[in-house]
Amino acid sequence: MSSINVDSYKNATNQSTIYGGFIVFCIGMIGNILNISIFTSLKIFRQTSAAFYMTVTSSVNIFQLVVGLLSRIMITGYNIDPTKASSFICKARQFTLITTMLIAFTCMCFAVIDQYLSLTNSWRHFCTVKIASRLVIIAFIVWFLHGITIFLYVDLDSSLGSNQTSCSVINAGYSIYYSRFLFPILLGFLPLIIRIIFGLLAFVNVRRLKKHQTTIVRLEHDKQLTTMVLVEVTVDVLITLPYIIYNHIYSNSVTFYDPISNAQDQLIIAVTRIIFYGNFAIAFYIYFCVSSRFRKQLVYVFVEIHLKRWRERTHRNGINQIVPQTPDIVQKTNDVN
Repeated sequence: MSSINVDSYKNATNQSTIYGGFIVFCIGMIGNILNISIFTSLKIFRQTSAAFYMTVTSSVNIFQLVVGLLSRIMITGYNIDPTKASSFICKARQFTLITTMLIAFTCMCFAVIDQYLSLTNSWRHFCTVKIASRLVIIAFIVWFLHGITIFLYVDLDSSLGSNQTSCSVINAGYSIYYSRFLFPILLGFLPLIIRIIFGLLAFVNVRRLKKHQTTIVRLEHDKQLTTMVLVEVTVDVLITLPYIIYNHIYSNSVTFYDPISNAQDQLIIAVTRIIFYGNFAIAFYIYFCVSSRFRKQLVYVFVEIHLKRWRERTHRNGINQIVPQTPDIVQKTNDVN
């Protein structure tokens, strides 16, 4: 009876990873591509540093979904794990997974901090695309350098015996840093706390703008971005905390001795992990739901910009097509001349 229960839990783990993972992957790829298209097509976003951070975040999210989520679907859902066969693949996956995650969360923090500063007159001059691009470059350099430790301390581990290997941390000191600081703090509570604090401060500031003489265009734009980042923070808190609390606080402190409890633990880990990947997938849909202005901008970008360009290009190609003259027509023309 227990073996049947274990098999059912394992099957549920595989199925939830496959179906849930592919759903998150598909909506995430579509949403991030739409975000990039909107933020790069409209001048008002191209000149806004907060939107620049959102564009970089959406671009990095695509790598996170491909390298992190898609490979997780193959590993857990289909039991296809190339990281066990190659030391380089093992290191490269962990490096890309953690580095892109750190960059994405850093840019999310930059975006909400930037939105707060843009609503404060004494700090508004720091909110430029030029400064934002420099900060993003610094973030890339810092986290790429941080990733060097992954190549040093993550490798194939054969300590399990029976010719079984796993891609895991091989250094005891780095294992403590990895399990007690990197995931629960650096990728968990710290970015959430930063975004909550500055998101609330930005919300207070944007309400103050209503009491002052502020241009309607600026007020509506600031309200739009503040609402978008604040609601995104709220949703990210809800989908991040279960994964951080269970996987990196509770699960690491509890030992499961019986097979059923271990199978249940793996199922909960798989479900909370898929939910956690929503951080990199649902931003577009949050913006779409909470901002009517964003919905109008979406329609404008694809109807007035991209569709019009496509029609103009098609019309221009049709005009440029020259029908070649037949020999008979050429001869008649020469006779007339």
